[in-house]
Amino acid sequence: MAWADADDLAQAKSLVSTIANRGIQEVVTVSLPQAEKITRFRAIFSTYFDMPAAARFVLGRTWRTASPEQQQEFVNLFQDINIYTWARRFKDYDGQKLTIGDAVQDGDGGAYVDSRVEQGDGQPPILVRWRLRKRPDSEYKYLVVDLEVEGVSMAVTYRSDYTSVIQNNGGDVAPLLQQMRQQIERLKAEQPA
Repeated sequence: MAWADADDLAQAKSLVSTIANRGIQEVVTVSLPQAEKITRFRAIFSTYFDMPAAARFVLGRTWRTASPEQQQEFVNLFQDINIYTWARRFKDYDGQKLTIGDAVQDGDGGAYVDSRVEQGDGQPPILVRWRLRKRPDSEYKYLVVDLEVEGVSMAVTYRSDYTSVIQNNGGDVAPLLQQMRQQIERLKAEQPA
């Protein structure tokens, strides 16, 4: 897939801005019970993130040996872990602002969009790089496949952690799925009221 022109990068930046604005306006700053915030966040996450692609990358070679049922369960569990992990941070929002920076091409079918979360109290900004891929079958031209926070790829980190679990269990994905189910239960229990 070749790049059409600079408008592609502008569309990538626009998508990141839309995600941030919707998250702040519809989830983080509204006075709602945590369960409703999670429901709203799940809708945003499902709309703008390509979880099947991210999950395939994270599971790596094991994706090919997992059954279709295990693959689907992994995608669902991986999405839930991400949703509940980020949801714990809603309470920490204190007016921080996301500033969108440059967008650069990532191969023929993607873009990186740099952003900064401006902190208060003289704290340095948190640098977040969004990795997007073109998805012509999507309502949006792009979907997010990874976030790099302060230079650390979330997808690569998960891949390393999960590969270790799979290797420690003789290449079997079932123990990883069980561990993920347990992690989700812990994350749910940690959510504020």
